[in-house]
Amino acid sequence: MERIYIFLALFSFVFFLEAIGGSYINSAVQNIERQFQMSSRTSGFMISASDFGYIPCVVFIAHFGSKGNRARWIGAGAMLVSVTYLMLASPNFLFPQGHHDINTTAVAAQLKPTPGQLASNSTLKELLSYQLIRDRMPHDTYMALMNLEDETTEIEEYHPIARVQKNGPLNNTYTIDGWLIDEALVAADDVIANNTSQNTLRSSLSMFIRRRTNSSDKDIKKIRISAAAPFTFCGTLTNSLRAIIKESKCQEQSSNIYPFMVFFFSLLLLGIGRTMPWSLGVPLLDDNIKKKSLPAYFGAISSIRVLGPICGYMIGSFCNKFYYTLNPPNGLTPADPTWIGAWWIGFLFIGTIALFPSTMLFFFPQGKEGSSSAVQLHDVHKEKLKKTVEEDRTIKMKIKDFARSCKAVLSTKIYLGSVLGRVCDILAFKGYIVFLPKYLENHFGIPQYLVHRYMAMFGVFGFGLGAATGGFITKKLKLNGRRAAMFVMLMSTVNVCLYSAKIFIGCESIVNSIGLNNRDTNYNFTRECNSQCACENARLYPVCDRTGFAYFSPCHAGCREAKQHGSNPILDFTSCQCAPGGVVSKKYCENTCKTSTVVFFLTVLPGSFVAGLGVVPAMLILLRSVPPESRSLSLGLQGMAVSLFGTLPSPIIWGLVIDAACLVWDKTCNGARGSCSIYHPDRLRVWMHLLYVVIRTIALITDIYVWKHAKHLNIMDEPVNEEKDNIRRNSIKMQAVQPDP
Repeated sequence: MERIYIFLALFSFVFFLEAIGGSYINSAVQNIERQFQMSSRTSGFMISASDFGYIPCVVFIAHFGSKGNRARWIGAGAMLVSVTYLMLASPNFLFPQGHHDINTTAVAAQLKPTPGQLASNSTLKELLSYQLIRDRMPHDTYMALMNLEDETTEIEEYHPIARVQKNGPLNNTYTIDGWLIDEALVAADDVIANNTSQNTLRSSLSMFIRRRTNSSDKDIKKIRISAAAPFTFCGTLTNSLRAIIKESKCQEQSSNIYPFMVFFFSLLLLGIGRTMPWSLGVPLLDDNIKKKSLPAYFGAISSIRVLGPICGYMIGSFCNKFYYTLNPPNGLTPADPTWIGAWWIGFLFIGTIALFPSTMLFFFPQGKEGSSSAVQLHDVHKEKLKKTVEEDRTIKMKIKDFARSCKAVLSTKIYLGSVLGRVCDILAFKGYIVFLPKYLENHFGIPQYLVHRYMAMFGVFGFGLGAATGGFITKKLKLNGRRAAMFVMLMSTVNVCLYSAKIFIGCESIVNSIGLNNRDTNYNFTRECNSQCACENARLYPVCDRTGFAYFSPCHAGCREAKQHGSNPILDFTSCQCAPGGVVSKKYCENTCKTSTVVFFLTVLPGSFVAGLGVVPAMLILLRSVPPESRSLSLGLQGMAVSLFGTLPSPIIWGLVIDAACLVWDKTCNGARGSCSIYHPDRLRVWMHLLYVVIRTIALITDIYVWKHAKHLNIMDEPVNEEKDNIRRNSIKMQAVQPDP
């Protein structure tokens, strides 16, 4: 087997792993935002950190790396990338969400019954003043009982009432003698409606209080479990402990600045490492592969590399099925909008795997010089140029030579137009794809793990298929010069049209409906029916009543008890003052976005396929628009331009646009904005896709410019000797300074 094929396999595998990491970072952004309470603006700036490392390094590495052993440079960059993936997983371990020592003295004091409540002739008002009973009693029922005349007779001996279990055995994780309170509520309704004796009611309440005298530790444990649960229900005692837990966490970690710094520094190093494979690897292949075969090779490499994002999103889908602590709270499932996936697992896996091919590339042998199996690891054009200049040039002369080379590349019209077009492509695509999982989850109500699976199946697969097909078409139809530029221009036009159609594909998910239902109150979810519930620290946990009306949390529905039947993760919340029927649950929330989701993804597949079709001809136009000895430098300058004006600002711009559509914010410890809970669906949809279309329209204009000047561009023919090669280079240089007729 020839060495070039071994190198091609290793090089493709490195590209493959780099692409896995790039898409996996996108799948982890939403989880990182939730775990460390970051806004989209902050996470967008964080994602751009890799470009802060890439931009200052890429041109110099492309220029000086091409003068050395390019395989070693590529291997070193890939090794650095693999180490940074391991570093990206570290904030989960450096800043863990561990166990917190909570002072429960105040809670224990409220659980201790008074002598009057334990008395044999305790009045109804005294029994109702016990905090646990007060928390479990609906406000209307409580007020009606408090207005009754007290009976002072001896409390009768308690007699249990036969109970029928529904939906399987009841899990008592979140309830403290809930069966006794249920009996008391039935008796209370009878007393209020029929003005009957209070004996049965007082007997149940008294039994409940007497059972607390020897159950203080168990009761505190259950209250703490409820306070740490992912949902919040109505109860002053539980929610006051929730506030204490939050304050304890805030004292341990006052802000997200430290995990942000670790992410930022890791991504900075990632940007430095990823400069080498592209700017050095593509020219290396060009030196070792016949030009007529290059479109097919580039198409194959593009397809192999596109498999990376597919695998990256599939790994993201797999990791998002696990909770980030690997021990999910009871009642929280991967389908919940507040679920935080185990994002760090993927970084550990990718970083470990990437070390092996990186090391092999670093030590890749050239082979015996002159043999047919040898791989040209040094740039042949640079080697020829070395013979024509002095060997002992000063640093000043080398800088002048570098500046002269940059000027020669930047004077090429086709190159400038092509680079500007790709900058606009990346400016539109990068930010869009980073925040697309958030958009799909919030707008269509798709769980994260399914979002990443769909993106792999429809988006990335379509792009890979398009790239392979584009390489085949370029070779089969011998697209050369203006024909290749025309092909790229047509693909850009179709892409703009498809994304314009997405502006009109919308729906209202469950989460969106919560925001839209509360526009009249300026998104204040407190009502008279839940004003006694202390819901200030409640986080988003959408539940619906039997009519399908959605509430921000069980607490905002006025629910006073959480009931879990067996091991079923879907809980029922009962005694809900604000909900018709008094019961809410996730099982009553109906997804109305199925049709819209299907239509959206029907546009994703052809859109990504069309985008992929133009990759190979656009790559060849860029590569052939400059003299051979300037290819590495041209790719380096292109990489710097794309990063500086495309990938660097793109996530920041998109983060600002997405944050501008936010309706309800979580709060950090210092009261500042954290992550966004609810977005305005119409603003989010229109602004995201309109921004994409505007930027891609500018890219289309640059494609027209390239087509105009590509009349004499030759991307397919193989120069038979050095003279023809020089003629081609000279014609390109002349074209750079002379306008087309």
